[in-house]
Amino acid sequence: MVINFLIKTTTMKLKFLMMAGSIMFVMSSCTIGQQYQVTGAPIGSKEGQAKTKIIGNSDFSVKAAAENGGITTIGAVQHTQKMILIFPVSKTTVYGN
Repeated sequence: MVINFLIKTTTMKLKFLMMAGSIMFVMSSCTIGQQYQVTGAPIGSKEGQAKTKIIGNSDFSVKAAAENGGITTIGAVQHTQKMILIFPVSKTTVYGN
């Protein structure tokens, strides 16, 4: 009787700890952002973005972001990187005219 009770409570504690750890892993994320004033040009009214993809090739360069926004004169660049579960997601935003 006592052994069965101890086994059940130990199993329940282990399940609880595994569930709590899984929830903390899923809910946690880290975001890092950096901003650069690239040139003396004004910030401008246009904005272009380039993002990574979880699967496949992804171009998140400044050039790709400028092309996506139709920007020819870059005023500022913002690069943000965050973790979603175990996948890094990067986004480059370019401001200019």
